[in-house]
Amino acid sequence: MTALQNLKIKWFSRARNAEQQISAMQASLAYDMLLTQKLTEFEDCSKLCRKLENAQQQRKLQLIALAGIREEIRSVIEQIPDSETRCIFLRKYLAYETNEQIAEAMYYDVRTIQRKHKKALEKINIPSEPSISETTIFHNITCEI
Repeated sequence: MTALQNLKIKWFSRARNAEQQISAMQASLAYDMLLTQKLTEFEDCSKLCRKLENAQQQRKLQLIALAGIREEIRSVIEQIPDSETRCIFLRKYLAYETNEQIAEAMYYDVRTIQRKHKKALEKINIPSEPSISETTIFHNITCEI
């Protein structure tokens, strides 16, 4: 892979990376909520509850931003003229399927999927600056409260 192809793969992979981070944060939040429920049996945890509410609002904003990233990626994929290649990109970057899963679904061997993907990367134009980046979504946000 060339440096430009790797850059394009990274651009397309933003949704998966953001979704993984959101999932990890949601798991952390769920545990924090459980812990808060246990603590309220012993004392008033209003400050912690407010922090949890704020964290839930942050997750909502992150999910909205993730939807924006996915739509940005989808709009670039929709510009691919070849329907088979478009299908490969939709499955890979928006359904998060592996090359093996894509090959099985499309009745190709894995190497054919890899070849078609690599060839398409050479032709696809991505925006020079993404309108929404993972950094924007997760700026100053940690997994802990």
